[in-house]
Amino acid sequence: MLVDDSDETDTYRAAGTRNSQRDENGKQVFEGVSSMWSEATNDAIATRGKADLDAITGKPWNPGPYVPLMPKGKSLFDARAVEKTLVQGGSFVFKGRETLLEHYDESSGAHVTVDALLDAALGR
Repeated sequence: MLVDDSDETDTYRAAGTRNSQRDENGKQVFEGVSSMWSEATNDAIATRGKADLDAITGKPWNPGPYVPLMPKGKSLFDARAVEKTLVQGGSFVFKGRETLLEHYDESSGAHVTVDALLDAALGR
């Protein structure tokens, strides 16, 4: 697992994940609200449910044990910290130079399944 904590999310940009690209002036290119919440997000929640997520994050007035790993910035409104929260991730499995699995998250929660990751990694 790799988490890119660089100032401009360099690894995500190199991989080409959503909201990780920059224009010629270095400004983040935001791909729109659907890059954060889309039908893919709704489908993912409908498919796997959210009881597991609720168990660790809790509810607004009854927080769970999970403390979010928010991007660090110079202040609450640091533009770079805000930009990092918009970047979507992906999942990749490699065998040497061969790509066995390549998945780019369309929007929040639209991840590849753990079974698909394990199948690719374990050759199942």
